[in-house]
This record gives sequence, structure tokens and C-alpha cells, in this order.
Amino acid sequence: MGKRTSKKQSAGGGRPQRSRASGRAQAPTAAAAPAAPSAAAVTAAAAPAGSGALVLGASLSIREVGECAAQFKAMFAAGSAEVDARMLESVDTAGLQLLLAAAAAARRRGLTLKLLGAERLNAGPANALGLTDHLATAAEIQP
Repeated sequence: MGKRTSKKQSAGGGRPQRSRASGRAQAPTAAAAPAAPSAAAVTAAAAPAGSGALVLGASLSIREVGECAAQFKAMFAAGSAEVDARMLESVDTAGLQLLLAAAAAARRRGLTLKLLGAERLNAGPANALGLTDHLATAAEIQP
């Protein structure tokens, strides 16, 4: 006689089935939990209306560059290219890359990216990566 399968097993109630995705962590969907605004976004939103300057927060790292890049794009579209970097304390290579790319984008629009209070940036992270001359050439660094 053949082997009989109970209704429970045939309905999926028997042995648990493994999917190929099991064991993989699934990323939450955007609707599951709204993302908290980054420090860069909060600080930029706090810039005085009409000042035109983008105020950077304490960090410009890979976590902030996506949102900050969108803010640069909007700022350039408005005809401004002034960034207040006085609160900036931590910059990684992604942040430096963003600043260099933003300076190039500003130049394509006939603007010069002005980095206010960024002399520490040029002396620290940019110098450590050998980008001091590139950053100084690409952007106007002001005290």
C-alpha cells in the first residue's frame, strides 16, 4: 500500500517548510517605521529663512550624505551656494566626496561653493586624505 498523507500535512500543517529567504534578515518597509530625521536635516531646517545658507550639523558622514546631497541640489536650484560648516566636527570620506561633488555642481551652475567656518575641515580630514588642495581649489573656504 502506498504512503498516505494526512490532511494536516497536505494543508501545510505538518513539517515546517523552509523558504530560500529564511535565515535572512528582512529590511523593514518604509511604512513600518518612519525614519527619524538626521542631524544634518534638523540643522538645515533650522537655518534662518531667506539666509540661503545650508547649515551643516556636527557630522557629515555616509549616513547624512544622501539627504545632504538633496539639500545641496535644492540650494543650487535656488541660486545659492553658501554652506555654514561652523558646527561640523566629524567628516568621513563620503562627506568630503560630497563637498567636492557639490563644489563641482555649483561651478556647473556658475556658482562658487562657499564653506563658512570650514578651515578646520581643510586642516583635518582633507589634509589627512591629501585633498587639501582639491578642496581649496573647488570651494571657497572662509573663516
